[in-house]
Amino acid sequence: MLKINVRGENIEVTGAIREYVEKRLAKLEKFFDNTADSTAHVNLKVYSDKTAKVEVTIPLPYLVLRAEETSPDMYASIDLVTDELERQIRKYKTKVSLVKKALRILNLHLLQMKKKK
Repeated sequence: MLKINVRGENIEVTGAIREYVEKRLAKLEKFFDNTADSTAHVNLKVYSDKTAKVEVTIPLPYLVLRAEETSPDMYASIDLVTDELERQIRKYKTKVSLVKKALRILNLHLLQMKKKK
């Protein structure tokens, strides 16, 4: 289960913003094992030029997922950062599956060589 810690700098985190962040990050839970208890640290910032920055860090036992986005709209920044995290997760999962596949092929090859001896 993914716990979400939302913090605001120069902005009060309203219930609507908190719910939106939780709703968007909940879509990432499908990529995690049920056993992984992780905490997503979300930092929302608003600058004097009316731009909003969203930073999300999710430390996991095997890697740290981190993304940040800046745009004039807070909700757009949340969407962009969630999309970036999803891309990172897909890339990592693809890499892991390719490594596992290569190891299986290598093991089969080694077994065949042992049988020939």
